[in-house]
Amino acid sequence: MARVRNVFRSPEVLIVGLLDKAKDAAKTVGDKAQEGIKAGQGKVDEVKTKKRISDLKEELGGIVLRQRTGAAPGDAETEIGRIVGEIQEAEASLAE
Repeated sequence: MARVRNVFRSPEVLIVGLLDKAKDAAKTVGDKAQEGIKAGQGKVDEVKTKKRISDLKEELGGIVLRQRTGAAPGDAETEIGRIVGEIQEAEASLAE
């Protein structure tokens, strides 16, 4: 009997039903796209943070080398403390 009822539906009702389904599908695709964008942005942020940590470690190594060779600036200990603090903050943000 369900088939008989569908035969008597107007074309407008069928079109509205199809449009509703298309709208729902588009919303689902849009939601998935947003999830993908957020995941991609998270990965970009992670890569930037890892690069920052690498740069800070290189800077730290340069200061320590200058200390060991007698060419360190007068504020070397302060700079080492600052750099170590920045590294720890960056590593903590990656752990979140």
